[in-house]
Amino acid sequence: MMDRASEAAANDLAEVRKLIEGMNALVNSQIQQQQQQQQAELQAQQQQHLHLQYSQYLIHDQQQQETAMMAATLDTVTEHRQYLNVSPSPSSSLQQTTNADMDSSQQEQSKSVNDEIPQEPPKEQSSTATPKPVKTKKASKNTTSLPSSTRSKTAETTATSAAPATDTPADSTPSSQAGVIVEVIHLTFNRVLYFQLAVLATEDATIEPMIAWLRLSYQDAAISGMVLQYKGFDGLWKCLLNRDDSLRRILKQSMKGNTMLQMRVPREQDLLSSGYTDRRLLALTKTECMYSHFRK
Repeated sequence: MMDRASEAAANDLAEVRKLIEGMNALVNSQIQQQQQQQQAELQAQQQQHLHLQYSQYLIHDQQQQETAMMAATLDTVTEHRQYLNVSPSPSSSLQQTTNADMDSSQQEQSKSVNDEIPQEPPKEQSSTATPKPVKTKKASKNTTSLPSSTRSKTAETTATSAAPATDTPADSTPSSQAGVIVEVIHLTFNRVLYFQLAVLATEDATIEPMIAWLRLSYQDAAISGMVLQYKGFDGLWKCLLNRDDSLRRILKQSMKGNTMLQMRVPREQDLLSSGYTDRRLLALTKTECMYSHFRK
C-alpha cells in the first residue's frame, strides 16, 4: 500500500512538474513574442523617422536650389539690363543739347546784330556831309571797315550753329534711333510682353540675358533659347536654336525696316505646325513654373 501511495504521489509530482514546465514555456514564448513585436514597432518608428528626415532634407535642398536659381536669374538680368532700354533717353538728351546749342547760336547772332547797329551812325554822318567829299571818303572807309569785324563774328556764329546742325539728323528720326520693339507671346500662359532693345544693344545682343529676363517675367524656368521662335519676313515661325548671330541678324533687319520683332514661346503643337519634329526640341516646350514650392 505504501509503495502504491508513494508511486501515485511521484506520478502526481511528475505531472505537476510537467504542467509547471509547460506554463513556463508558454510564458517565455509570450515574452519573446512581445519583445519581437516591440522591436518591430521600434524599427518601424525608426524607419519612419529616417524617412521623414530624408523628405525634409529633400525639401530643404529643393528650396536652396530654387533660391540659387532665382538669385542667378536676377543677377543675370541686372548685369544685362542695358539690353532692355525701354525709354529712349539718348534722343531726348540729344535734343536738349541741340536746343541749348541753337539757343546759344541765336544769342550770339543777336549779339552780332546788336554790335552792327551802333556802327551805322557814321553812314548818316557821311550822308549829311556829302558836300565835303574828303570827309565822305573817311566815313566810307570807316563803314567799309565794319564788315570785317562783323564777318568774324558771323563766322563764329555760323561755326557754333554748324555744330548742332550735324546732330539734328540723328534726332530727326527718333523711331530708327530709339531701338527695336520686341513682342513676346507665351502661348501656354496666353500672356504678351513688350520691351525695347536700344540701338547699341542690338549690335552685340546675346540670347542668354533675354532668356533670363523672359524666365523671370513669365515665372517659367523652362523657357529655352533653342525653341524660342521669331516671325521672319516670309511669315514663317523659326526657332533661334540658341544662336546669337541669328538674334543679331533679325534685330538688324527689324531696325532697318523700322518694324516690330514678333517672337513667341511655343507649345509642342506649335513646333509641329512650324515643321520641327525633333523630339529633343519638342521636349523643351514643357513649362516649369517657378516658386511652385512656395505657392504650395
